[in-house]
Amino acid sequence: MTSLTDLSKLSGYSKATVSRALSGNGYVSPEARTIIQDLANELDYTPNAIAQELAAGTTKNIGVVLPYVKHPFFSQILEGILDKSFETGYKIVILPSNYDQNLELQYLEQLRKKAFEALIFTSRKISEETVLKYQKYGPIILCHKPKTKTISASYAEREIGYRDAFKWLKKKLYKYRFSIFTL
Repeated sequence: MTSLTDLSKLSGYSKATVSRALSGNGYVSPEARTIIQDLANELDYTPNAIAQELAAGTTKNIGVVLPYVKHPFFSQILEGILDKSFETGYKIVILPSNYDQNLELQYLEQLRKKAFEALIFTSRKISEETVLKYQKYGPIILCHKPKTKTISASYAEREIGYRDAFKWLKKKLYKYRFSIFTL
């Protein structure tokens, strides 16, 4: 696979000039740009996405911590996250946890080491105190209502929904006896 260094050596231009010519950023003479682009096409040069992310200082990765991947509740959350991520150019990395606190701590450590731009926790295993400690390394979003307002969260007010559903059922099914159970 042809690298930026290879193009630099073969074209006689510096790596910086080759990079600017291929990215379209910064000044490069029209003659140099043509030579470099023709050579890149001839050698089937493909930019290294990981190198580009490193140079930009961003991974465009968001980790989604899921206790169970196949559970319909978590699948639905994941589907919504995936829809939005495609629109914004972010990649989603699914991080299964099986409610294992040590595994979830490892994911937080990966956030600290910049493997992810952000983490979304659908699991409730990790403590909010731990989340608060790791927030300085990147955004962490919980999918349940946190006790503190300093943690970002996206969640449905299920209690209100349950109450509304119960009222509707009571109104429509007044002659039947029923119970509602939640997990």
